[in-house]
Amino acid sequence: MDLSKPVIVTSLFDIDRPNWSNFKMSYHTYTSWSKNLLSIDSPIIIFTEEKFFKQLFDIRKEFDPNMEQTKIIVKDKKELELYKSHYKRVKDLMESKEFANIVQFNDVPEMCQPWYNIIMYSKLPLMYEAYLNQYIENDIVIWKDIAVYREDYKKYKNTKWPDASKIDNTKPTFFSHHDKVSIHSDNSHLLSQMRFLQGGCYIIPGHLLNPLTKTYIGTVDEFLGKGYIGSDEKYLDILVKRNPDNFNLIKCGWREYFDYFTYDS
Repeated sequence: MDLSKPVIVTSLFDIDRPNWSNFKMSYHTYTSWSKNLLSIDSPIIIFTEEKFFKQLFDIRKEFDPNMEQTKIIVKDKKELELYKSHYKRVKDLMESKEFANIVQFNDVPEMCQPWYNIIMYSKLPLMYEAYLNQYIENDIVIWKDIAVYREDYKKYKNTKWPDASKIDNTKPTFFSHHDKVSIHSDNSHLLSQMRFLQGGCYIIPGHLLNPLTKTYIGTVDEFLGKGYIGSDEKYLDILVKRNPDNFNLIKCGWREYFDYFTYDS
């Protein structure tokens, strides 16, 4: 299958992170870092809420003056499908006595901030929405966290990216800290701070997004039913562990994704 229309999908929603007791982050910091991603010469779809629209629009317009490669979709975070279907379940579990008895790291966001989980779990559904609705014509969908790149934006500024010929168009591509995913206990893995795959960036051929999203949400549901919860990467780890041949893994460190798919000079 010849795929040649990649699009980057990203998002920014206010989940009150500046006021958390731990792992605080200001939204000024997020929007400042977003300049790195938004300076890339690529089609980009941004899901965000009204309060961030102008800031993100103005940053992106500096690099895409006619906004020909940009689509900003404004949503209230309560419009997200995962909010409607999972917020109460996640919140109730986090606040339950049963969960308090098994949780190992109770101050990390994925164990105590339900909105954090909802936004993280929404990455694949938002990618599928971008593919299904073709907000920008695409057949390869690339997730990137809006603050994924934190160096000087000049590294990315006006760089045409990615070289689609370097992308595996038959499998999802994930970036991993290790050569393979090896999990002894799924339940314990979800509660741990160990992770193999990196949630900041991954690449999915569009035709695989619907089945992968369904399997992913089904895995979240499976463990919620057992009384367990974890970060978005942990569920991806479990999916790869169960069917390793269905995925392409690239071993690398944090935030090194850009260099793998640049055009040769």
